Amino acid sequence: MWNPGTKQIKRLPLPLITSSRDNPIWMVFHGFGFDSFNNDYKLVRIVSFRGNDASPFLRVEVYSLREAVWKEIEERFELALLCGGQDGVVVDGSLNWAAIGLQGFADRKVVISFDMGREVFKTIPLPPVTRYGNVKVVSYMGLLAVAVYPLVFAANGNNMNRFEFWVQSDCEDGMKRWSNMVVVENFSKSLVPVGTWGDRELVFKHVGVRDRENQSSLFLFDPVDHTTKRLPVDFVDICFQGFSYVESLVSVS
Repeated sequence: MWNPGTKQIKRLPLPLITSSRDNPIWMVFHGFGFDSFNNDYKLVRIVSFRGNDASPFLRVEVYSLREAVWKEIEERFELALLCGGQDGVVVDGSLNWAAIGLQGFADRKVVISFDMGREVFKTIPLPPVTRYGNVKVVSYMGLLAVAVYPLVFAANGNNMNRFEFWVQSDCEDGMKRWSNMVVVENFSKSLVPVGTWGDRELVFKHVGVRDRENQSSLFLFDPVDHTTKRLPVDFVDICFQGFSYVESLVSVS
């Protein structure tokens, strides 16, 4: 665990959940955030195993910075498969991951949300448009949001050629609903959202471009006024993932 603000590094104890010959680990997902209910920072580790019948099953463990220990929790989610290559995004005390729905949520994508205080999961349905696109979960103005963008490779030719930005907000009846903020038609497959800047602008990575004039770059996009700005960042072509960072002086030791 590393705090860039204090330059402190802490080596964590080995996780409880490990791989074995009978139960090899298939994929591992992480999420880190502040549990305000218990005044604690927590690291969540979701481990997916491939079962003998080729169906995956999950085990979940949580590391508490305050207690300095791992513990496995019994809480599970069974109606979705987490999408690979992502870490949990913190929104209002919960960690959130994009997932592919199963059974009652089949043929659409969902968000798996983990309440860090109560240590329970819930499944949040996403708009139907997410079926034919990639989904990036982000925090926008303190709200849960998703960026939907074209697949690089699409099965059976089912693909969207536009970018959409959806935000979940509270309604007067107390329910949460998704609202579509932005639609950009004929969206380039070479632009990939990586996160948010200042919790209000989207950060895009320009990938797969070979000419020097349009080399890999980071761009800011404001979903309110639709303006863009290029960030002067070098070596973006070797950057695989972006993270939201809030400076903190909390000791990790």
